[in-house]
Amino acid sequence: MNDSRTHPLVTFVANRSVVDIIILVFTLVVAVSILATGATIAIIEIRDPATDTTKITETLTATITTIIGALLGLIAGKSDLSNRPTPAAPPAAAPPPTS
Repeated sequence: MNDSRTHPLVTFVANRSVVDIIILVFTLVVAVSILATGATIAIIEIRDPATDTTKITETLTATITTIIGALLGLIAGKSDLSNRPTPAAPPAAAPPPTS
């Protein structure tokens, strides 16, 4: 019987923070939406080449640019946090004198 803790999805998210998981889900939803919109534009162009799809194409391009910018900003912010020095640990107490 397959143990649920060894499922690939469980091992994929096991060591990630909640924020990372939300970002991954959001990115997946946006990616699927962009692909569906692109496929819709392609179908419209194939079925009726005379249809003007410039407005939706411009909107799709602007959306992609915005999403890429946001993700790059997020990555830059996360790398900035990881480059900060960790606070130094307080000095250890001296051992008691022996006599």
